[in-house]
Parts: sequence; structure tokens; C-alpha cells
Amino acid sequence: MNAKQNDTCHRAYWPLRALTHGVLRVAIALLPLLAAQAPAAGNAAAGKQVYDRRCLGCHGDGSSANTLGPSLVGIIGRKAGTGDRGVHSRGLIEFGITWDEASLRTFLAAPTKMVPGTNMNVGGLNPQELDDVIAYLRTLH
Repeated sequence: MNAKQNDTCHRAYWPLRALTHGVLRVAIALLPLLAAQAPAAGNAAAGKQVYDRRCLGCHGDGSSANTLGPSLVGIIGRKAGTGDRGVHSRGLIEFGITWDEASLRTFLAAPTKMVPGTNMNVGGLNPQELDDVIAYLRTLH
């Protein structure tokens, strides 16, 4: 192929190349949004076991009237520091986030790192436990 044919060939494919690059840029930009919306791949039954062992003492099971921490029933989609019972730390009240699976995952891994001033200082769930607990929390309505 001579230089003139090569140049013609490149010009013919330029619109397709530009379109491909544009689509690729959009897909890369949307990845974090899609990942944030993907439900946790955890097991709710295993999550209940982790919840019973690590969370129940402070947060109750939804029917507990007197708990130190707030009820976690309906936590996904609820603004942090709100709820009908339990102690809400000033740190969480002022944090102003609405809980979703991604923010819960970050918080439960290291609560005081995400929200300085939170009363909850228990964390350290491993990735599988996080997936499982979040899957269980999704069932609490």
C-alpha cells in the first residue's frame, strides 16, 4: 500500500474510530455509577449470622424497643443520623449522607475513618462479611 492509499484508508475509518473512542469514554465514565447501583453479591442468610454476632447487641433486630444504636430496619435509602429510636451520633447527623450499599460498605469496613465522631467504633468486617451483611440489611423493611 502506498502512502496515498494508506492516508485514504485512515480517513475512511476515522469516523468509526472517533465513535468507538467516544463510546469507550462514556462507558468508562459510567462504570462507577453502574458499580454503585449493583446489589451486593452477598448471602442474606449468612449476613443474618454476622449481624446476630456483630450488630444485634447494639442495633437490635427490628422488634427491639430499647437499643443503644438506631434500628437498621430500612437503613438503605435512609439519611444517616435519622431513625425512630436509638442514639444517633452528632458525627452521623452532620455527615448528611443517605445510606446506599456503597456507603454502607465503606462505613462498615472502618466507621471512624469514614465518619469522625461516630459513636460506632466497631468495624473490620471482611469483604465477604460486608457483602453478606448488606444483603441481609436489604431484607429489613
